[in-house]
Amino acid sequence: MKLSCAACLAGLLLLGLFCVLPASAADITGYVGGIKPGSLTLKGVSTALDSSPVYGFRIGLDFLPFLGHEHTLGFSSGYLVPSSVSAFTNPKGFVYNSNLILGAKVGRVVPFVTAGVGLIHQYGAPSLEVGTKFAINYGGGLKIPRLLGPLGVRFDVRGYTATGLNSGRLNMLEVTGGVLLSFGK
Repeated sequence: MKLSCAACLAGLLLLGLFCVLPASAADITGYVGGIKPGSLTLKGVSTALDSSPVYGFRIGLDFLPFLGHEHTLGFSSGYLVPSSVSAFTNPKGFVYNSNLILGAKVGRVVPFVTAGVGLIHQYGAPSLEVGTKFAINYGGGLKIPRLLGPLGVRFDVRGYTATGLNSGRLNMLEVTGGVLLSFGK
């Protein structure tokens, strides 16, 4: 319960920053990629996860030349499937994150690191018992804005960790790339 209250408080704080601070630039990214095999630990037993596709969008605002905030909403049609589960089980899922972004423009590219909090939700396979869980994510990537007018590209690598899975834990790696649409400076 304390973790849920802390997650809500952190989310409200980040949302407040997103709404109150003046933005110097904004961007929207549509992305596709994959969740690389990770591990799901339930009741003390660790199970390898299969790869699955992921797609979604990210909306970000830069408050300073090196600091920004973004929201991510991603979906998957084969989410968090253990290798040992029947191929007839087809769980789906989504992830929502609110992250701080720390980046530095180097020529035309912007390498960045990111960390944040959010929710992971899986449905369609009740035997896996994942449901909706609080998660943290961390990673980095590269933005190449304005290659052709406002269009650019973006690449991300993020790790996710979720706890509270029947005394277990979820670890996974997400690798994505997408089209970046930049506004402002």
